[in-house]
Amino acid sequence: MIQGKEAEQQIDMYEKKIFDLTQLIEISKSLNSNLDYNALIQSILYICMGQLKVLKAGLFARKDIGSQDLVLHRSQVGFDMHAHQQYVIHEGNPLLDYLHDHPKSQTLDDLQSAIGEEPLDPISQLQPVLIIPLRAKDVINGILILGDPIQESAIPMEDRDYVENIAILAGIAVHNAFLYEITTTDVMTRLKLRHFFLDTLSSQIALSRRHNKTMSLIMMDIDHFKALNDNYGHVVGDEVIIGVSRIILDNIRQTDMAARYGGEEFVVLLPDAPRSTALQIAERIRTAVAQALFTYEDASCSVTISMGLAEFDPYTDLNSQTFIQKADKALYESKRGGRNRTTTAADLS
Repeated sequence: MIQGKEAEQQIDMYEKKIFDLTQLIEISKSLNSNLDYNALIQSILYICMGQLKVLKAGLFARKDIGSQDLVLHRSQVGFDMHAHQQYVIHEGNPLLDYLHDHPKSQTLDDLQSAIGEEPLDPISQLQPVLIIPLRAKDVINGILILGDPIQESAIPMEDRDYVENIAILAGIAVHNAFLYEITTTDVMTRLKLRHFFLDTLSSQIALSRRHNKTMSLIMMDIDHFKALNDNYGHVVGDEVIIGVSRIILDNIRQTDMAARYGGEEFVVLLPDAPRSTALQIAERIRTAVAQALFTYEDASCSVTISMGLAEFDPYTDLNSQTFIQKADKALYESKRGGRNRTTTAADLS
């Protein structure tokens, strides 16, 4: 019969197991309730940092719908990154095959001994302490990297087991969120679809009214796009739309949402952004587009965009339609005033 100190240790061990299981249930609920791909990845990182007491965390995950490459997500925390360095694990990298066959947490030394240094180049530059694969449907859909723990010289084995369980839950959640991303995203531009934007806008308006929060809306249109199509053809026109979309995505905040509103018309929803913040972002996009050269085979061209900006007013913007109309009127004024400019709804009053 177990007595005294040994019994207390057994009780402590079982209590910790119960606590860990309870935590995993809560983590599972949290991850699977979030279908926003970028927000989910950020949540995974912070959960791992909190549970394992580490100051560095990053996740290689799919970035493009049409690609199997895993790219270090911009939500990474703590790792020193070189500005012009690409952190991409390409499809076919032996690392993916190895992690598929050995779906456990690994150290950098473990992996270097198993597959050599070259396949690990995108990861080894970051010098993580632990590397954990995420998987769903028997496919590696993410690679989690963690830095040194705050209080230990190495991550204890029991913590490695625990983070492996988190990774199992995270892999399923990432898979579900990516499927949702596919159904709500325009494949050509990687911008959100119009119906998803309208649904999100309605939700944001309700949120803004309830919590007295501000938000802004930018509508933009490629200038003289019909003439560009007539002169260069629709293939070049598509390349311009793709290029402008990429510029938009590169110049908005992670909390903003960009959508393709029409053929060559785009919209950006900026939660918690007053007019001044939205205007800075709009001008950054407009300037970047004007400076870009779009090429396809032997053809190259430049374009400009006109923009209309509106800040939400709970007293005059009765619904999403009136809010959109306010930004659209500002866009029309930009076109009427000579194009390649940003007009705010406040400029019209």
